[in-house]
Amino acid sequence: MYTFYGQPKFALADSKTAIGYELFIREYQGDRWTLPDNFDTITSATIETLLNKTVQKLPTTTTLLSFNLEQNQFVDPEFAAMVARIQATTSINIYTELTERKNPNVTDEQLFEAAERFERLGLLVCIDDVGTAYNTPSLVGKLDEYVDEYKFALQNLRPFKTIQAVVPQIKYWYAQASKLCKTLVIEGIESKEELEFLQQYFPCDIVQGYYLGKPSLLEI
Repeated sequence: MYTFYGQPKFALADSKTAIGYELFIREYQGDRWTLPDNFDTITSATIETLLNKTVQKLPTTTTLLSFNLEQNQFVDPEFAAMVARIQATTSINIYTELTERKNPNVTDEQLFEAAERFERLGLLVCIDDVGTAYNTPSLVGKLDEYVDEYKFALQNLRPFKTIQAVVPQIKYWYAQASKLCKTLVIEGIESKEELEFLQQYFPCDIVQGYYLGKPSLLEI
């Protein structure tokens, strides 16, 4: 049995009122919800059922929602068609996040074709954890034409003493997002100081992190 945990997302200028959620799929094993053993085996039908239930239960103030797909799921036309069906039922903007984990059976050409498919269906695509693992600047550049959002993950660069230590990485993706007119999400914010630093020097579009709100079980 699967469910979604949701972590709130906020506009950078207002960290009090959530504008949306990132959804994390969890599996019930033993007596608790935990990470699935294999994300790759989760079907489009399972995700569609969960998304349908989630969309119906969300607060009316929700304007956006994101969820993750592994590479093998992202290139499967069934998943794009599924997202299109869900998007047709709601005014909430649904972002499909392509994770940074490499699948050896998926080529860059397949990822490009899939991103084009999502765009052709009028769907929003986010590159998750830009600059880390397989979501390198090179791959992001190949997909850019069909990508709407970059997500930069501070947690992937920890440990660091202060956020100033990772300014070069933030600066690069902030500049890329600005130049190419992409929405920029910065996640992994763990303190008031980090939030205020971003507000002052890198005013991105959306923020999330444990300081703002931890993932919690959504009652769907």
